[in-house]
Amino acid sequence: MELNQIRYFLNLADTLNFTEAAMRSGVSQPTLTRAIQRLEQELGGTLVYRDGKDSRLTALGRDIQSEFAEIADREQRVRAISLNRVRGRREALTLGVVNTIAPALITGFVTHALRQMPMLELVLQPISRDEGMERLLSGQIDGCFCTDPTAGNAKIATVEMFRERLLLAMAQGHSLASQGSVSLVELSEQPYLDRLQCEFRTRVNDHLRNRAIIMIPRLRSEREDLIQQAVAEGAGVCMLPERSAIVEGLTLRPVDTLDLSRTVAFQSISGSGTAAALRQLRVLIERYVWC
Repeated sequence: MELNQIRYFLNLADTLNFTEAAMRSGVSQPTLTRAIQRLEQELGGTLVYRDGKDSRLTALGRDIQSEFAEIADREQRVRAISLNRVRGRREALTLGVVNTIAPALITGFVTHALRQMPMLELVLQPISRDEGMERLLSGQIDGCFCTDPTAGNAKIATVEMFRERLLLAMAQGHSLASQGSVSLVELSEQPYLDRLQCEFRTRVNDHLRNRAIIMIPRLRSEREDLIQQAVAEGAGVCMLPERSAIVEGLTLRPVDTLDLSRTVAFQSISGSGTAAALRQLRVLIERYVWC
């Protein structure tokens, strides 16, 4: 049994698609298929059911997936420690982070990634939602944590991390905090604070305007911390993605008829020609439990 076979199997288990697994592994599809077949022969059982275009793991495949994942992780750590200790080599990646994504959502993963990749050095840069793709394609950044990623570009690999709803944020002692949801009429009666970087602003304003509600903000700012702190201190309410609170003292509630959400994802240049550290980081993102 070879480590390459284990990596190929893990990529196949993640994608359940031989073509995609081969691309992720940096080999041809026939090479990956033969490696999986040899692995099945060595283990004495079928690992993957092949049903036309559909594939799924067998019971044996599911049983060994976690064991193989541990082996692959340990092998990567051994290589990383060797590079770091023996050669004194570190690999640096520059990642953009859209500034409306709460830092706790990213730093938890970053801490995990730095433990798993001892040779890794990360540079995190704040970016706006609109500039991420341009900076990625121009090579200014190696990857980016973004919101509602643009699809359809074959050069870009996208890993969807989680979705989060848009809710109404208010102070914990607010009169509406005890309710399960807030009506549009109740919203219209509140002092409104405007997050200028919010991706939902246009859609929220259009939704309210179509119902003859015009919110005139009492405070506007691009500073997430400033707006949220003002809300927590009772200056008014604001719209906020449900996992994006960065200050204490906030309560979030849904607004009736306002059903908006966003996808938070990681994007990077696709293909086996990208840096090994970036490919490994992408796998860690795929396997990380974000919820």
